[in-house]
Amino acid sequence: MLSTAINLYENGNYSDAFPIFYKLALQRNSEAQLYLGILYESGDGIEKNIEEAKNWYRKAYRQKNLDAGFRLQSLEAGTNCRC
Repeated sequence: MLSTAINLYENGNYSDAFPIFYKLALQRNSEAQLYLGILYESGDGIEKNIEEAKNWYRKAYRQKNLDAGFRLQSLEAGTNCRC
């Protein structure tokens, strides 16, 4: 399922990828949590929500997802992440 969601995301089908990422994120999949953070941060396919992006990045980072930690740090510092 994760690979399907990533393929959808990479092809710009953000609104189709979102529910798959969400379902996996609720199951504590840190990669899906990272992608939810990215979607909320960018506003692609969903309404942009920086606080929600931080929330998902935090959850992923707690599971040792270093990309999520970097993105969270960038948001909290007020800098744009060019990841």
